[in-house]
Amino acid sequence: MVDTTDRLQADVPAVKPKVEGRQRRTLFAVCFGFFLVLLDTTALNVATPVLGHEFGNRISNLQWVVNSYTLVFASLLLAAGAIGDRTGVKRSYQLGLILFTGASLLSALSTSLSVLICARVVQGLGAAIMVPASLAILSHAFPGPVERGHAVSAWANTASLGFAAGPVLGGLLTAWIGWRSIFWLNVPVGIVAIWLNHRWTEEARVDSPRRIDWPGQATLGFALLALTYGLIEAGRQSWSSSSALGGFGCFILSIALFVWLERQSRHPVLPGFLFSKTTFSTCISAGFILNFSMYGILFVESVYLQNALSLGPFAAGAVLTPFTLFPTIVSRLLSSRNGPRYLRPRISIGFAVAAIGSATLVASAFVPTLWLIGAGLGILGAAMGSIMPAMTAGVLTSSDPKHSGLASGLLNSARQVGGTVGVALLGTIMQSFSMTTGFACATGLTVVALLAGANISGRLLPKS
Repeated sequence: MVDTTDRLQADVPAVKPKVEGRQRRTLFAVCFGFFLVLLDTTALNVATPVLGHEFGNRISNLQWVVNSYTLVFASLLLAAGAIGDRTGVKRSYQLGLILFTGASLLSALSTSLSVLICARVVQGLGAAIMVPASLAILSHAFPGPVERGHAVSAWANTASLGFAAGPVLGGLLTAWIGWRSIFWLNVPVGIVAIWLNHRWTEEARVDSPRRIDWPGQATLGFALLALTYGLIEAGRQSWSSSSALGGFGCFILSIALFVWLERQSRHPVLPGFLFSKTTFSTCISAGFILNFSMYGILFVESVYLQNALSLGPFAAGAVLTPFTLFPTIVSRLLSSRNGPRYLRPRISIGFAVAAIGSATLVASAFVPTLWLIGAGLGILGAAMGSIMPAMTAGVLTSSDPKHSGLASGLLNSARQVGGTVGVALLGTIMQSFSMTTGFACATGLTVVALLAGANISGRLLPKS
């Protein structure tokens, strides 16, 4: 899942600036393509149980379909942004669209699980290239801070709309036509997006692009792959299996090598001058915990609704709608509470409220009523609407403006890593028990994680 729906709207002035026709076309072209990525992410989660019936109804298979995308996205997001600065942001955005659209076609035509997973890898690569390039295009097209603020707000609203519409549209397409229709829809829409980008956006480059620590990037990516593999194999076989232990061992060795490489590098992947600030480090940790819980819940809830409660894809998508719709509603209601003095309460209280939502889902495993599930998902969605903008505010205000792109990229990477681990671990826990017990244990773990997030943010974030 691409997580950039949480861009700040607090700094956007109330009076809208005058926008030229060329700028308006550029904004539409960028938002049109970005909407496609967000829509596809949540739509596919609803379709995974149906997809599993065709390729083998094991949760481990479904985990790889989701995580093959997020693994690549998390590993290459920072590097893709730096490459785009060198080669040109328009060219990068168009390349990302081409890869995403081509991979969607391959996904729709997949005849085996391995082909589908490979196609999802390419989709993740395309998304990793598109996200930083899209913001860079807007930064060059809207040089003034006022007009840029409104452009980013429109971009964020588009992402929120795609994230919210995904479950319903994905469930509708899956129920009426089949899961492949989600990918088929991307093909003509992607072609239109490529044409719009070609006609309506202008090329731009950064004068002094940041350098890439390729050994560090590769080692960190391999470490994440090894951890994900170990967690999924633990569910597929056992925690003591050679595959699971081998994955965990490779993860530990890779992390040790990464730490050594970071100390030797002149341009580390995780710059110490940013992580030395408590607010920045706390918000990065909050991003990991939030996506660990929310992406994991979105995955196991989709499986639980359809496999345990026997809901159809459309009904499951409708039940999930509060989870994806409420973040946008709540973030708008709290838009006047985005100042520094609201940072700690919005994040710490948001995590506490999210823990209540997860606890409600735990209860729904033993009292399986749709109103209880909907209430839990709605509470979680409302908590996200409180946490995400404030978390982004903490990252950006605690870093130098010239490093804002790197800082926001690190936040998005941390969130994608959290989502990848969440899907792997919660899916494995769910697979280790009966469906109901496994779902209760998986969601119970998110209660612990969210309470930890509330405690960390409440203790470490400044009062003002």
